Formats: sequence, C-alpha cells, structure tokens
Amino acid sequence: MNRILLYDKDGTLLNFHKLWTPYAKKCIDEFAEDFDAQNIKSEVAGKLGYIDGEIKANSTIASGTGSDIHKVFESFREGGGEWAKEFYESNLQMLADDMVLIDGVKTVLEHGLTNGYKNVIVTSDSRDSTLRFIEKFELEPYIFDVICGDDNDYHKPQFGFIKDFIDKHEYPIEELVMIGDNAADTLLGYDEGLYTIGVLSGTGQREHLAGADRIVDSIKDLYDADGKFILDA
Repeated sequence: MNRILLYDKDGTLLNFHKLWTPYAKKCIDEFAEDFDAQNIKSEVAGKLGYIDGEIKANSTIASGTGSDIHKVFESFREGGGEWAKEFYESNLQMLADDMVLIDGVKTVLEHGLTNGYKNVIVTSDSRDSTLRFIEKFELEPYIFDVICGDDNDYHKPQFGFIKDFIDKHEYPIEELVMIGDNAADTLLGYDEGLYTIGVLSGTGQREHLAGADRIVDSIKDLYDADGKFILDA
C-alpha cells in the first residue's frame, strides 16, 4: 500500500521543550520589559500556555500558529502582535541553534523511503524555521514536501490546512497517516477519516490526544526491527 506519512515537527521530530521553553520565557520577559507589563506577565504566560516553567499540552504555544501567538500579545498591549512577530523573526537563529532531533528520526524517515512511502512535514511553525530545521539536520533526501503554518489561512486541526496538498497530488485519504504530539494533530481530518497516530514525545499525554486512532511512545515505535510499518505488522 502506498502511504503518505504526515509528521508534525515540534514534539514529534524535534525536541519541543529544549526549543520552545527557553524561547517562551525569553519572549514573555522581554515583552514585559518593553511594554512595562511586569504586572501582567503571569496572565500573558497563562494565555500562551507557559505555566510554572512548562508549556502545557494543546496550548497556544504548543499547537498554535505564529499568528495565534501574535494575537495573544496584541490582546494585552496594542502593538504587541507586531512586536511578537518581529521578536520571532529576530530570534530565528537562536531557535535554529536550540533545535535537537528526537532519537531515531533519521532511521524512521529512512524506513519510510525504503518502504516506498513519502515523508511530509506538517507543522504550525513557519516555513523559514522549518527549512532551517531540515537544513540543519540534513533531512532534504528524506522529505517529500512540507506544509507550514504560514502557507495558508487554515491551521491544524482544520482539514483545509492539508486539503490543497491532498488535492494537488490526488491522494486517497486512506493512504495518509498523520503523526503528532497534540490534539491539533490527532484531530486533523477527523471528520474525513484521516488516520492519526499520537506520540508521547512532546507536550501531550494520552488524555491530550483526542481523536488518535493509535498512541505510541515516540516515532521509533512506528516501525518494527525489520523496518515494517506499524499498520502493516
């Protein structure tokens, strides 16, 4: 069977906490300083989903697009949204430096190619950051395509986020599998019958992975020792 494997990036292929936790703290601290907003820091952090030094599952930071995050800052201070956008763009190199692959990623992507599958990254992060990720870890040979948070006006779990990609290639929905670490991934295409696999390597625990047809510890569990895909075993 042909398969198109749709991988979320942060928390699925990439260590989410090492990347976004320090970024969230820095962003909130500098916002509070630049906007004289020390008295509302905890409110800003709570609305973003950064609480007690941790990023919570299915929060704005965990599963939202850049636009979603910018709107949170704008809701607290006029001009906050544009500030957050500029902060993100000025810290892209820091984000790239902090990227750490989850164990087993290259092996899993290689298994996909060996089986004749197509590996696609489907992320709420920007295209710029996603391409930096691919380049840093030399994943170009393994990745068929990317769908990013700034590619269209939809966002996960809205089916429109991937519909143009599906229509372009005329893929039957039965050939696609979405793999990710929060409900924005496991509910993607739920009404259309898209099969989803939740992973516990990111922000979400089992109770946060609504709609998942299957849940595994990490992407290493997608293939057996012989390189056979979990749904074909």
